[in-house]
Order: sequence, then C-alpha cells, then structure tokens
Amino acid sequence: MDSLCLCYNLVDQKNLPGIPPLPEAYIVPVSNGRLGYVEKQATPATLESFGIPYLETAHEQLLEICSSLKIAVLEQQFRPAKKRKNFGLADILKEPKIKDVVISYINNKLSTFFALVIENQYSVIHNAQRKDPFEVHRLSIGDSILNPILEFTKTDEGIDYAFSLKDGEKSIIPQNHNIQILLNEPSWIVLDKSIHHINNLNANKLKPFFSKEKITIAKKHIKTYLDKVIIPVIKNVDVIANGFEIIIHKEITSYRIEIIQDFIKENYVAKVVFNYGEATFDYNSAKKTSSDVHFGENEEIQITQIKRDPNAEKEIIALLTSKGLTINANLLLEIEVSDDPLAIFNWVQTNHKELEKEGFEIIMPNLEDRSVNLDSHQIEIKNKKKMTGSMSKE
Repeated sequence: MDSLCLCYNLVDQKNLPGIPPLPEAYIVPVSNGRLGYVEKQATPATLESFGIPYLETAHEQLLEICSSLKIAVLEQQFRPAKKRKNFGLADILKEPKIKDVVISYINNKLSTFFALVIENQYSVIHNAQRKDPFEVHRLSIGDSILNPILEFTKTDEGIDYAFSLKDGEKSIIPQNHNIQILLNEPSWIVLDKSIHHINNLNANKLKPFFSKEKITIAKKHIKTYLDKVIIPVIKNVDVIANGFEIIIHKEITSYRIEIIQDFIKENYVAKVVFNYGEATFDYNSAKKTSSDVHFGENEEIQITQIKRDPNAEKEIIALLTSKGLTINANLLLEIEVSDDPLAIFNWVQTNHKELEKEGFEIIMPNLEDRSVNLDSHQIEIKNKKKMTGSMSKE
C-alpha cells in the first residue's frame, strides 16, 4: 500500500424515483495509482485516526454534503411532524409538493459537490461495493464542458430532430455511447466512465436519444411538440436547421458593465454584458448562440438565431483594457495590481463619463444597502479660531 486517499462513491437510488445518485465518502488505499479495497467510511473521527488531513480543504465541505445527503438525515429533515419514524423517504416523496422541495435541496447540494470534486480532481467511483476493488468502478474527470446541439430536419412526413453533444470539435451521438445521468439540472453525466458537465440543458432531455438517433414528429403534432418540448430548451442551445428558413442576427445593439463581487478573491470586478436585441450574453459565458422558433404564414416554421460576434465584442473589451483593466481567468475585468478590494470603484469614478460617451451603461451594486454615487466630490475643511481682542486667526 503506497498511501491512503479519500474518495467519493456515487450510489444509485433505484428504490427512490426522482432521486439522483447520492455520494458517500470512503478511505481507500492507493497502490501504483490504483484504488484498492475500502478501509473505512470517511468521517472526521476515522480520518483523524488514519492521520488524513481534511480540515480547511475542499474535503471538509464535501464531507458535510455527504453527511447531509444520507437517507436517514433526509428523512429526519423532511418527514412531516405528525408522521412516525417508519415513514421513510419513499413515503415522503409521494407528496408532490414535498418531493419538489426535497429534490431541489438535493440538487443544490449535488451541484456544489460536483463543482468541488471536478475543481480538485478528487477520486470518484460509481456504485462500488465493499467486496470490490474501487478501481473497477472509478470514473475519470472530463477535461471539457459539453455543449448540446439540437438539429432539425424537414421531411415529407414532418420533422426529424436529434440531440448531439459537442466536445470541442468532436461530435458525440448519445446512442453510440454509454451515458448515465448524475444530475438533471445543472446537468452532470457519466459519458463512457468519464464525468462531464453539459451547458444549458436538463440532462433528462437526452433520455429519448439513448436508444435512438432521431425522433420523427408527424406534421399534425408539430405545433404541440414544439410548444411543449422544443421551445423551452431551444433558447439555450445551438441549433442546426435543415430545410427551414433561418433568420440570423449578429449585431450588438448595446452593452454594459456590471460591478459585481468576486466572492473567491473578495474583491469587486466588472462583468461585461452584450445585448443583441432579443438576447443578452455575458462576456464570460460559453454560450455562443440563442435560437427561437415560431410559426409563420401557412404554419411554416421559422427559426431565428442570434449569434455572438467575437470580433465586435473584442473591440468593446479593448475600450476597457485601454483604460487600465485586465481580463482575469474567469473573463471578468479587474484592476491588475491593487490590494484594495474596492479599487474598481475608483476606476469607474475616474472613467465613467468617457465610458458613457463610448456607449457603456454602468450598473453599480449597493454597498451596505446604499447606492454608489459616481459624481466627483471634494472635501473642504476650514478651521476658524475664536477672535481675541481685535485680531482673528484663520
């Protein structure tokens, strides 16, 4: 045994419909880079006994999440006051309103869980049993975020539509891969034993395409299907349309900077937002297009696509960097060298008149429930001494 590590086992909840896989934490030996058989379930006490540091690391928060998502803990938290202890989570989930609250709570916890695990590249396994070496069930961490592509094709019978996933330049057809959903929204999946996040899509929308490449919608059902299934997701995904009229807009109509707090660095930064008419895009967003679909004359489908113009955006960003801001790793703009977390406020006050002439709208936050005034100010102090006799000193 070379060392011990703390790893996380995602366990399917087959007897609890609607509940995603929940994480458990374990202490596992690592030999030659491979996970062995479980030693102990990871708790603060067992980690201390094994001499494994976890305090003030992401593991500390992950252990809290694992503890809060234990079935017994969820039952205790969400069981109605008048129900007996044998009224389990399966019974609790039968009440639709309570089920929505429970799933929302779990999703929020898991969203943080996956973000921390991916950021720190911690070991993750799926449905491992104590009798198995955990390496058999190990998942790799995907290097990229997947972007969904919705494709429409006009046919004599109606419409064929399909989802694919874009990994850089690579196109992934769900039917040709082994995909398991870890979390619907935000969307996390296992793709061929690798964990990936999907942008702007509820993962359940992929389920019909696990067994087929496309779905055919007959002409008489097109409007109903579009209203209920397609329109709710089309604004947030890239669209390929074959045989339809496509109207494309690429013009920036306005732009603004919003001063926001970076809670990680504990300073204030500028977020740039571009308005393309019917759609807005944050400069730091990976989203490139926004689409809409509607019926024209004679019930003909028309698709409108708004596509970002990266060159035009760069020219606008250059107006800000020329005034002393720099682009950080998260594509937010900040003062490059400053120990003052409020330094960008001074920058805005100095430059706001010129920025407004250049077309920027400026959105300032409230500090301690007070609005920020960008007007120039001057403090003047006069000290007058009392008059003595016929003389006065000023």
